[in-house]
Amino acid sequence: MSKKELTAILDKVKFDFTRYKDGDKVLMQEEKCDKFTILIQGKLSAEHKSHNNSYSLKEHIDAPFAIEPYSLYGSDTKFSRSYISVGTCSILSISKSYFYSDFLKHSIFTMNLLNLISRKVQLQNKLLWSDTPTEIEGQIAHFIATRSETPSGNKTLKIKMEQLATLIGATRINVSRALNKLQKEGVIKLGRGEINIPNFENFLTKIS
Repeated sequence: MSKKELTAILDKVKFDFTRYKDGDKVLMQEEKCDKFTILIQGKLSAEHKSHNNSYSLKEHIDAPFAIEPYSLYGSDTKFSRSYISVGTCSILSISKSYFYSDFLKHSIFTMNLLNLISRKVQLQNKLLWSDTPTEIEGQIAHFIATRSETPSGNKTLKIKMEQLATLIGATRINVSRALNKLQKEGVIKLGRGEINIPNFENFLTKIS
């Protein structure tokens, strides 16, 4: 596609640019996904709550980032997470109807969308079929990784220790020992019913 053709397409596209302040709600879990949305500047926190609200995982996402393109189509077309602005951020969105009727007519955009969705599916499939860690630290990491939207960055898991132990098939005392050990090593921070991992990549490197 030539620069002239690309410019002609972009001239016709009905973009919606929105700027959000710190703490503003951008998109909410269970909200209908009726637009293709991209974080083009700034940072968002993305939080997914379990179906019974017994635990949640919050992570920070940096621009540029396409927000849940896989939620546009299929049997469940609702956002799986709530997205809140961290500082100021800028969002670009294209209505689903226009995205389907015009945008996807051009192969360059269709291929990029397919690449985004394929990468997500491949990462999830790799996690699901990876060997189950034997150490509790690895089991905790695997639990968080399989529920994350991105494989890196700041993540906060809000969960009772008893529930985490049950979900990974360990005892509460062993989970407590593992978490306190990780906190002493400086890779996590423990709060009341909360585990914060400032840098998930560093965390994975430390326990590997």
